[in-house]
Amino acid sequence: MQTRRELVSVRQTLAWLCLIGLVLISLVVYFGRDILPPDFGWLVLPALALFAEFIPVELSRRGVRVAFTLPFVAGLAFAVGPMAAVITDALVTVIAGYMMARRRRSRSAIIWLEINACVGAISASVGSLVKLGVDAWLGRSVSTVAASCVAFMLGYGAVNFLLVTYLDWRVSGRRWEENLVGALKLTSKSFALYTLVGMAVTILAYQGRFYYIPLTLVPVLALRTALQYQAKMFEHYYETITALTLMLQRAHPYTHGHLERVSRTAEEVARRLGLSSNRARMVREAAVLHDIGKIAVDEQLLDKPGRLTDEEMDHVRQHAKWGAEILAPVHGFREMLPWILHHHERPDGRGYPDGLGDPEIPIESKIIAVVDAYDAMTGSEIPGASRSYREPMTVQQALDELERCADTQFDRGVVRAFRNVVMEGRY
Repeated sequence: MQTRRELVSVRQTLAWLCLIGLVLISLVVYFGRDILPPDFGWLVLPALALFAEFIPVELSRRGVRVAFTLPFVAGLAFAVGPMAAVITDALVTVIAGYMMARRRRSRSAIIWLEINACVGAISASVGSLVKLGVDAWLGRSVSTVAASCVAFMLGYGAVNFLLVTYLDWRVSGRRWEENLVGALKLTSKSFALYTLVGMAVTILAYQGRFYYIPLTLVPVLALRTALQYQAKMFEHYYETITALTLMLQRAHPYTHGHLERVSRTAEEVARRLGLSSNRARMVREAAVLHDIGKIAVDEQLLDKPGRLTDEEMDHVRQHAKWGAEILAPVHGFREMLPWILHHHERPDGRGYPDGLGDPEIPIESKIIAVVDAYDAMTGSEIPGASRSYREPMTVQQALDELERCADTQFDRGVVRAFRNVVMEGRY
């Protein structure tokens, strides 16, 4: 569920998108001239666009979604005209989105449906205007169709990337430049094939060979299968890493149940601090994985009943760095890496591994640090699993300790939000 503040932000964005869309569509109407072909073969293009909209691929747990409508929308811009492309893009988005919104029965899903339709119309409008400019420059013939198609798809893709990145920044709070680079990395390798398919569709559409266009579904479906495989590989990797982490805590009584409590509470604290629902879920995932580096720590140290020596403590402290190194090869984890790497940093600069100061520590790391420390102070729920040299604190004692260490070891705002969560019985 989205918060009221998120919905207000989304509605404001929708209003601006509608205004921009109206201006761009007016320009398309003024400069473009749609001419219906003599037969109805061109209807295969909107039909294929609608089919493609129903078979998107989620490329990562961050919600990067790729649909396959663009080649067929581009074909309409050449076969009929720019307005046909704009209307079709918005219409197929509405139809497919409405079906999904009905299943979710969510008010926010309807708002996002309207936003996606506006984004599609704006992207198609810009692509059409770029195409019209290239046509005016090079002339319109079979030999220039490929160049015009590439111009249309680049214009469409660039605007779509920028709008989606902006929306994600407004709603989720992610750094827009990181999200843009991440989306480009996920999709750039497939864009070349995507463009070739678009060129084939537009050339066939320009020549009126509409009944050959369904054959272009073969490379589209092949690309979809490859992207699905990529997404599933990441999902399997995430599940494997999570299973290893849970296995670690079950193998060592002191850590049993630790990750479940920390991850669940970290998500709640993130919401209290105003992070979006999506961002809070990411914090929960990072909290599950934050101790994965302990796989590389000497097992005898994890189970040692007494205090650790300075040398042993230095070894254990490497787990934050090792955890980030374990997760680094997978792109889907890269946004979380700083949170996991720095969850033992302190506002006073005396933390590890890098001794960062308060402004440099991610808020997500600060959340994990507070919840992690509280769970360590209050001890495990398994009888006899707490450290033998230190009796577990009571809830009030642990909260007082967090308050005492605020601004030095912990962020005061995070401590305050966490205290509210605990006092409401949500820990």
